[in-house]
Amino acid sequence: MDVFKFRESLVGEYAQFSRSFSRIRSDDIREFDDLEYASQRYWPEPLIQINPNYKRDGTVQKLVKDGSLHPACAALFQTGKVEGKPADLHLYKHQLQAIAKAQNHQSYVVTTGTGSGKSLSFFIPVIDCILKGKQADPAPRTRAIVIYPMNALANSQLEELDKFLHGYPDGQEPFSVRRYTGQESSDERKAIADNPPDILLTNFMMLELILTRFDDIDRRVVDHCRKLEFLVLDELHTYRGRQGADVAMLVRRIRERMQAERLVCIGTSATMSSSEREDDRNKAVADVASLLFGTPLTALDVIGETLERVTNPSRDVSSVKPLLSAALQKAEHTWPSFDAFRDDPLAIWVELNLGIDLPADQPPRRAKPITLNEASSRLAADAGCDLDVARDGLRRFLVAAHDMRTPQGRAP
Repeated sequence: MDVFKFRESLVGEYAQFSRSFSRIRSDDIREFDDLEYASQRYWPEPLIQINPNYKRDGTVQKLVKDGSLHPACAALFQTGKVEGKPADLHLYKHQLQAIAKAQNHQSYVVTTGTGSGKSLSFFIPVIDCILKGKQADPAPRTRAIVIYPMNALANSQLEELDKFLHGYPDGQEPFSVRRYTGQESSDERKAIADNPPDILLTNFMMLELILTRFDDIDRRVVDHCRKLEFLVLDELHTYRGRQGADVAMLVRRIRERMQAERLVCIGTSATMSSSEREDDRNKAVADVASLLFGTPLTALDVIGETLERVTNPSRDVSSVKPLLSAALQKAEHTWPSFDAFRDDPLAIWVELNLGIDLPADQPPRRAKPITLNEASSRLAADAGCDLDVARDGLRRFLVAAHDMRTPQGRAP
């Protein structure tokens, strides 16, 4: 799909719809109205930012071999199981940092971007702890609760976890997970009360409800959470204002009601601070998380992105400037190999302008999103070509690069 054409089609259809309710007969008013729509006042030009490359550092299977994770995790956490092509699950550096924090019973917050595996940053250590805990005490109980701001997120996460459980016979899964959000039938709720899952997926309103009402089923669900070990707040940045205060009080009630003296609180979040410096951003996140969790967190408990270049690190923008004009003239972009893509002058320019920023005194960070026109102007200046040539060439490249895959089969 050409996302640029899709956006133009979508905006065009909406513009036609929004103008279909009236017919302007006055020429001067109609001309003014046409100019306002043409100026993109009602739908500004889209911002462009490519997802940066997260640094990889080992696999789940290596951690199992080293004795860091429970042996069952090796078969459990594999990719391609549903497709019949199981493979080792590679981990990002921030996921390894999260595993280490959880194993030391430290609360933490993961603030990384889309596609960075934030969910695995808590599910891997939580499930590892559950598997080890069940060896010492096999009595059925709920050891972890994951709170989502929307039911759709809980539903989606349940589907993702089912992929890891694919292939295990019924009743022989290494861990159990159930959803309890208010969407369940009375039979499903009773089944959860009768057979407590290791992990409970819910939302904060439902959890508040079952803590306060006297329904027998709900009370048994809560009772099975006694000595709760993990509480996860997904999308931490959504809890602000009055809702944030409500959730903060809920966390404190959970700790008291469930007698969770050693509760590990985990949060995942998009960026919660606009500060330029990483340590300032982490401190701001830690302050908010401390208020929500009711337990002190420092900047060292905030796990951010560790980025690295996907294109040839020995080449920068200045080295590819003489090659950009010819690259922009290509009618279509194809690459015989991933190494060829890494050396493509346009790929290097795009990553260093739209993907990753390399400040001299800070770790690599994701580039700020800019408009297509701004990106095209910057590219035209570096390539020494017309703006239209740069814009058209950039669009063609981005659409083609979307289908590029690394030798491991993932998007670069």
